[in-house]
Amino acid sequence: MTQTADTKQKPRKVRGTATFFEDDSIKFTPYQEAPSTQADVKTCPGGGKRYSTIGADPSKVLHLTCKESSADPYSELASQFVALTKDMRASEPVRMPDKQRVIDEPQMQCWLDKNSQELIFTGTISLGKCYNWQAELMRLMQLMVRTLPVEDHFKKIINKIKKGNTK
Repeated sequence: MTQTADTKQKPRKVRGTATFFEDDSIKFTPYQEAPSTQADVKTCPGGGKRYSTIGADPSKVLHLTCKESSADPYSELASQFVALTKDMRASEPVRMPDKQRVIDEPQMQCWLDKNSQELIFTGTISLGKCYNWQAELMRLMQLMVRTLPVEDHFKKIINKIKKGNTK
């Protein structure tokens, strides 16, 4: 009993050099495979990838990926970052910034400095483009007053500072 299996191999592309001779023969010499430019490749669920490059100036590279339709893209990217960097140790302890930006508008920025318990704001009014600088200043102040109470995180920090001062 002999079984004949019709096994056809799928064609695959191979880079190389083909030499055609006068007697209608062909000699194909494939290019040598180059070493990978990525070393120590680590992946994580969700599509994240970390690797080190090889060459004159080696680097560490992180690729974080999430779907555009994700319900919480920040959370997905943050969890990939934590998974890919959990075995990396910092030479010094990582410190959070003392100041937290609360408002970032083109003409106004506002920071909260927890240590000095100050609210720092800066604004810009172009006197050449603005016909009424007082109205523009009032508009920026209203923007700040409307925006700050809306952010729950900001309100919690302000309340902690106030309670700390009254004790």
